[in-house]
Amino acid sequence: MNSRPAYYLESVGRAIQLLDCFTRDTPELRLTDLSNALEMSKAQVLRIASTLEMSGYLLRDPQTKRYRLGIRLFQLGMLVQQQIDLRRIVHPYLEDLVARADESARLIVPYDDGPICLDLVESRQGTRVFAQLGQRMPWNAGTSPKLILAFMPDAERERILCHDHFQRYTENTITDPDALRQELAEIRQRGYHIGRRDLDKDATGISAPLFDHNGAIAGTVNFSVPVSRVSEPRIEELLQWVIEAAHEISLQLGYQPAQRTHFPPAASE
Repeated sequence: MNSRPAYYLESVGRAIQLLDCFTRDTPELRLTDLSNALEMSKAQVLRIASTLEMSGYLLRDPQTKRYRLGIRLFQLGMLVQQQIDLRRIVHPYLEDLVARADESARLIVPYDDGPICLDLVESRQGTRVFAQLGQRMPWNAGTSPKLILAFMPDAERERILCHDHFQRYTENTITDPDALRQELAEIRQRGYHIGRRDLDKDATGISAPLFDHNGAIAGTVNFSVPVSRVSEPRIEELLQWVIEAAHEISLQLGYQPAQRTHFPPAASE
């Protein structure tokens, strides 16, 4: 009986099996070794290995003809490690924000095809904004996605603005790239973003950016609040709390005080 999922790709599965052949005890393998381990012909293994080599997932020593894992896997591993560390650092701050405000708080991080919710702590209130761990978000709607997009390097931001087809979610969603560019410039100037009803017609988002040791955007911390429960004084209070938390987290990520221009003044200053 075949227990594989309906959308299983045999070629991708074989590539993963090939990568799994490399271990601490066998960091380098010959084509013959891989062929024997996978019970596949050398011609099949060569095609898979060559494809992985072209993409940086394998390296082949020109002298010994042995394969070893490539730098691309190291880069992906570092990315996973950074996200694990980021979540570990941020989670206590999310818990504190929710304890103070009794509103849901989230950690949103950038990905190539749209930011995702890496961590969240839910409000205890019966009426709250729905959030899902691992949820992928669009670039043009939602408070955190636009804040991340605003602080991306110019080339990355333009790649997204030029090539993404932006969907409309509510009557407040911006789909025109030029209008979005203008709003992103205003967000960069402010250093935070308050979004109202552009992704969820019943939600207000309040987000502050997280910066790493290079001053690059690492993500955001965010309050998501039902519009029925916010007033301007309440928004200002929530904003100051999220800005303070974002600044403290950024310092833990190695962000230098001299780079503080990204942040608006905290309430205590």
